Amino acid sequence: MESKKLFKDYKEHVRDNKESYIQEYRRVFKAVEESPAKYKGKPVEFLYQPLFLTEEDYNRFKTLTDQLMTILNKVIDKYLKDESFRRHFGFSPLLEKLILKDPGYDKNVPMGRFDIFYNYDDGGFQFCELNTDGSSGMIEQMELQRICQDSLAVKNLEKKYNVRGFELFQSWVNAFLENYRQYSKGAEKPQIAIMDWLSGDPPSEFIAFKEVFEANGCPTVIVDPSWLEYKNNCLYYKDFKIDCIYRRAVTWEIIEGAHKAMDFIEAYLAGDVCVIGPIRSQIIHNKNIFAILHDEEKTPFLSNEDRNFVKKHIPFTRIFEAANEELVNYTINHKDAFVLKPMDKYASKGVRIGRDYSKDEWIKIIQEEAKEEYLLQEFCRLPRIPMAKFNHEDVEFLDFNYIIGLFMYNERLQGVYTRTGTKNLIGSIVECYTAPNFVLSVK
Repeated sequence: MESKKLFKDYKEHVRDNKESYIQEYRRVFKAVEESPAKYKGKPVEFLYQPLFLTEEDYNRFKTLTDQLMTILNKVIDKYLKDESFRRHFGFSPLLEKLILKDPGYDKNVPMGRFDIFYNYDDGGFQFCELNTDGSSGMIEQMELQRICQDSLAVKNLEKKYNVRGFELFQSWVNAFLENYRQYSKGAEKPQIAIMDWLSGDPPSEFIAFKEVFEANGCPTVIVDPSWLEYKNNCLYYKDFKIDCIYRRAVTWEIIEGAHKAMDFIEAYLAGDVCVIGPIRSQIIHNKNIFAILHDEEKTPFLSNEDRNFVKKHIPFTRIFEAANEELVNYTINHKDAFVLKPMDKYASKGVRIGRDYSKDEWIKIIQEEAKEEYLLQEFCRLPRIPMAKFNHEDVEFLDFNYIIGLFMYNERLQGVYTRTGTKNLIGSIVECYTAPNFVLSVK
């Protein structure tokens, strides 16, 4: 079955039943407004247009993420064993100490979201970035999936196809508890803390995970690292003894705020609390990982098969050296071929795409922003496909760029999360819409 045909069929059906779809969009819009699918307290911007995948697409994702995890685990193992290799990452002494601490279970990356560019025309596939530090988006996918699954769009598809979505909450609890059992060497249910830096009400996603943990018999609190107290070899939030932490606080913020998170840090280093989302995941979360993978001198332990995979599926990346005049001039003169991005930020912060700026603007970015800890990366043209953009009165089909996030639980593919937009950059700080995802097969 051809994936693009599904988009074409949807477009034709919308146009043939335009008024019905606009009326249905109004209902879906209201349902999303009333749902927990929120970003910074506001309903998530979305498209009433599923991102269609075939079973062949999804199986391709499984194969390629398995191949990538094999390579990444080689890198992590090398980092843990080889002091000279660690120097390539430039981590601070505290961060290195936290990375080297054995978390007590064997999964280096319990939770991740690997963002990819996927071309329907030829199945081409490139990794954009690896988010293994506070990965999010599960609530958006699950709620949009739930609302759209009961809508005209999907009900019509179900006449011809088997349609399935993804389960992202109970499956995470299962993976989480699998790791805790290995850490604790027992079967008891832990008391859990979902931990992030908090200001105001906790995100709706945290509340949803809290409910599922508690439905599985695990008392759960949502905490800020600065609220924790380490005493008598145990970590507490008030009188609540914490056995296990679901870490959503990103690593660089923990390091920068170490003076406020010292009780957490001490408990982690002592092995007195299980942390699912070990600090060692920072090895591959830091965007420098792409530059290291492309550097054959730094990675002699990779096989020829590994190298071919990296060349084919990971955009060429190198550290941007602001003092290297030849490199700076080349970057200026070939701006449309490159992206500049910080090594360790999130939500597309600080990402600059050369073709989006004039030459003078690009020079200013290089001089004022990309002075240290920046990467220079090959620009990958975003895949594009016509998708429906509804409002309350009309619908139009526009060419939307899209980026697909692959949720990895205990290093296995678990589900898909898609963001779309019409700009070269897709992220929460620019125009961005979330699309529900469904896998279809012929009945």
